[in-house]
Amino acid sequence: MRLLCLLFLLLLPCAAAAESTGTPRFVVYYNSDVSPAEDLIGLPYSHVILSFVTLSGGLKLAPDPRLEAPLAAVGRLQADGKKVLISFGGGDMRLEAYRPAVGREAALAAVLAGFVAEHGLDGVDIDFEIDAALQRPPAKGAFDGRAFLVALSRELRKALPEGALITHAPQAPYLDPRWHGGPYLDILRQAGTDIDWIMVQYYNNPDFDLPIASHLVGAEKDPFPVSYAGITGGVLGFAWPAQKTLVGLPIYRDDASNGFQPPEVVRDQIVAPLVSRYGADFGGLGGWQFSTHTADHRYWNERLAPALRP
Repeated sequence: MRLLCLLFLLLLPCAAAAESTGTPRFVVYYNSDVSPAEDLIGLPYSHVILSFVTLSGGLKLAPDPRLEAPLAAVGRLQADGKKVLISFGGGDMRLEAYRPAVGREAALAAVLAGFVAEHGLDGVDIDFEIDAALQRPPAKGAFDGRAFLVALSRELRKALPEGALITHAPQAPYLDPRWHGGPYLDILRQAGTDIDWIMVQYYNNPDFDLPIASHLVGAEKDPFPVSYAGITGGVLGFAWPAQKTLVGLPIYRDDASNGFQPPEVVRDQIVAPLVSRYGADFGGLGGWQFSTHTADHRYWNERLAPALRP
């Protein structure tokens, strides 16, 4: 197996342990108390990612106050067949909040692993959105975000129990060689064996989500580098597995500044061609964020899942 990986995936080593949950996955983030977490019970999501937990006062974790009730419902969601993760970071976590953890990634991993154990969670999602730290070289006053994320991923794999999930949610430009060399390419090369999947945020960056066929799905030949086909097909210098690549989209137009597509477009122009091309190897679809209060949210909740079946 390792020889095959070296031959066909070039610089990417084989994963140490694959997630047991089948693909395609159907993932949803929970970051709002508009609809209670219990409303997820009976819906076809395979994974729920509670967001966010941040740092406050050094290495002290500060969960979003809206997560108090969802954290109490973790066992019920798991009994419904879902895996439940906690997302660390998020777009509102500023550079200075990370600084106490830089160089102390093992200690941070231990704190996060303790949170996972305390609440009976299935793993940790990392949503790091500090552009200044991912530039090459890091912007003045910033730390090396690439080294931080590599070390944190490796230390989390050591600190979490066997079978726990480690996922990342990079913005699409972070994978683009034209943007400071594509910082997440370094992270995946160095820590890819410790990462179960990435959910690429195809939103809030208007140059990376349209046109859908070329920039998101990607042509089969000569695809746009950060399209799904580009990421999984070796265009970036190595082939990150399709089984470990998810498409991340806003569920409702107010869930992002741009990148929203009506659910029928998601089904017909994104999910359908990817399922047709990759079959059971398609890593899946992730939505930001759960609610029941609009027709688009209800469509995702109740009608989109069948399109993910190969």
